[in-house]
Amino acid sequence: MFKYKNVLISVYDKTNLDVFANFLLEKKFNIYSTGGTSNYLKQLGLPVKEISNYTEQKEILGGRVKTLHPKIFGGLLADNSSSHQKELKNNQMINFDLLVVNLYPFEETLKKTKDNKKIKEMIDIGGHSLIRASVKNYQKTMTIIDPSDYLTFIKSYKTITSKNKKFAIKALEHANKYDQNILNWFKKSNSEELENFDLRYGENPHQSAHAKIRKDSFEQIGGIKKLSYNNLLDLDAAINIIYQAPKTNRNTVTIVKHNTPCGAAIHKSQKKAFELALSSDPISAFGGIVVFNKKIEEDSAKVIIKGFYEVIASTSFSTKALTILSKKKNLRLLKINKKLPKFETKSIFAGTLHQKMDLQPIRLKKINGSNLNKNLDIKFFIHVLKFVKSNAIAIFDKEKLLSQCGGQTSRIDALHNTINKLKELHEVNLKKPLYLISDAFFPFEDSLKYIRSVKLNMKIFVPMGSINDNKIITYARKNKMTLYEVNHRHFKH
Repeated sequence: MFKYKNVLISVYDKTNLDVFANFLLEKKFNIYSTGGTSNYLKQLGLPVKEISNYTEQKEILGGRVKTLHPKIFGGLLADNSSSHQKELKNNQMINFDLLVVNLYPFEETLKKTKDNKKIKEMIDIGGHSLIRASVKNYQKTMTIIDPSDYLTFIKSYKTITSKNKKFAIKALEHANKYDQNILNWFKKSNSEELENFDLRYGENPHQSAHAKIRKDSFEQIGGIKKLSYNNLLDLDAAINIIYQAPKTNRNTVTIVKHNTPCGAAIHKSQKKAFELALSSDPISAFGGIVVFNKKIEEDSAKVIIKGFYEVIASTSFSTKALTILSKKKNLRLLKINKKLPKFETKSIFAGTLHQKMDLQPIRLKKINGSNLNKNLDIKFFIHVLKFVKSNAIAIFDKEKLLSQCGGQTSRIDALHNTINKLKELHEVNLKKPLYLISDAFFPFEDSLKYIRSVKLNMKIFVPMGSINDNKIITYARKNKMTLYEVNHRHFKH
């Protein structure tokens, strides 16, 4: 049974409060209350002790501060020990052994309004703090947060204190869910508010799908068809390749197919950059997603319009380029907002995975061989490789992607496939320098032996981290192979 018979009631939801308060008075409880709850009980003719009279502190800040006072929290947190009870008595404080509280309707308010001021006012401070205090002291102080538990309390009054822990758990779950709703809202600024985006279907026609899209992320300014699930996946890769890349004054272009770059190039001329990206693998580029880092100009549009692509995207389009590209009614044209996330999320069987995006600055260290041409944008190409699934190998010349292979369980298989594809797609000049990049270390010498066997002028860029690093370095030096260390591995699963 209750020892002190002091109850603090502070509720937003007043369902069945009249019945409960009357019962408490019958059982000789002293009711302490605040603000709207106090007024409600007084209108019912019930005796209520005002918290402000007890604490000798008036409510301030328009009611934001009502119960945040040592006399309240001391009464909730004091246990039955002689030291605690003596301290309460010396400070003229009472014990509370029952807290009846529920929180402002934050989640319900989100559904009714987009007004940030109104939403913020529904972030409960005092009620939340009261719950934490009483739950910490649950063996003495009972916490009831749900009006549906009033009847349980009444029916089981003689043995109700046996349910203290059960009520404490329920109160904590309520508070934690409340916190999560607030956190989710804070993560969504006005500009990042998500809206439902209808999709025709998922990855395959038999899969239903929809997206939640940040309102300001892009604007479709051309094309009559809606974007699809696969379009958005490919756009995500292409946009991150172009707009998260190391800074450059030159034009960069990528073409993405099945979430993998099949074309990428960098050049002072936008038109030439596109032509180079297309020449990487023209067959794979068919039906791909194309993203530019600068305003799309007329001469580029004249070349683009000759091919078939699902989406063309950039930060802007010149008027003439837009006129040219709009002639194809099914070609989606997107104006992109370069404000990109720094974190990424994936769904898994147990929930979700969250990580920072792979955006650390790229640094190189020469292990052996010749210096690099100062005009070579090797960091851009390493950045492109990050979007080829591991195990990944890619080969570039000084301006464009030539060949890549990803998603292999064996790194040597990825290497073989990349070089075979290089030979199929391009006439290779044995004297022309090529740049081979691996997303992770070479665990054995077999990769270097194979590269050496094909007798191409290959400069190699690879992270270190294998127990065989010294063997790899020794082999490269012995065989006069150019080898650079990349400061981070770039797995992509």
